Amino acid sequence: MRVLEGLATQDPDVQMAVDLLRAWDGQLTAESVGGTVYEVTRNILVRNLLEPGLGEELTTRLMGQGFHPMLLASHEFYGHDTVAMLRMLDDADSWWVDQAGGREAVLTRSLQEAVEWLRGELGLDTSDWQWGRIHRAIFPHAMGMQKPLDQVFNRGPFPIGGDADTPCQTAVIAEDPYDSKGWAPSFRQIVDMGDLSRSLIIHPPGQSGQLGSPHYDDLADLWIKGEYHPMLWTREQVEREAEGTLRLTP
Repeated sequence: MRVLEGLATQDPDVQMAVDLLRAWDGQLTAESVGGTVYEVTRNILVRNLLEPGLGEELTTRLMGQGFHPMLLASHEFYGHDTVAMLRMLDDADSWWVDQAGGREAVLTRSLQEAVEWLRGELGLDTSDWQWGRIHRAIFPHAMGMQKPLDQVFNRGPFPIGGDADTPCQTAVIAEDPYDSKGWAPSFRQIVDMGDLSRSLIIHPPGQSGQLGSPHYDDLADLWIKGEYHPMLWTREQVEREAEGTLRLTP
């Protein structure tokens, strides 16, 4: 919003986007509309600044695309593009901004393209431009790599908030925004060192790896909401909560 201060425009779409950003409280929830405008505009703006000088492929690399989707999905440049973008826009003599047509022109064009993309993907009603509709958590199973087994073993996609810059990171990958396909804190734990029995944990999508179990995916909703369940520590806690006992005899 600091960058957009003083931006003069007669384009109603650009003004609408700016108004949605100004109304945004900065909380990147799954329901956020202003957050969606920010994310899409940010991604497009970075590309509009870099691609005139670098081209599309090298720009994607610079934004963090790794050299192999499994072995190296991202690298040390990932996450630096936002800071670099702001630094360029604050520099009155920036070569990158000049190559992109000038500060006001590249900001205006990026907002226009963001609105056009959002309308095409999410519809004309801006209330439908919720971040969780394009930013989702997906839990793939090894068996789900082959369709149609993905419909059986995989869980999601689930609408989720956050991005790579929020305390609870739900990162995207540079070449395929905006779903959370980069990384996320799948296991979270709060340990009470004064009383370990009061500790809390959560990990998605469920406690059980058995497809038919009700616990195969019953923790996903808690994880998405940022909630936890007790970490059973003492024998008394475990026995009180146990649904059954598996006894192995030689």
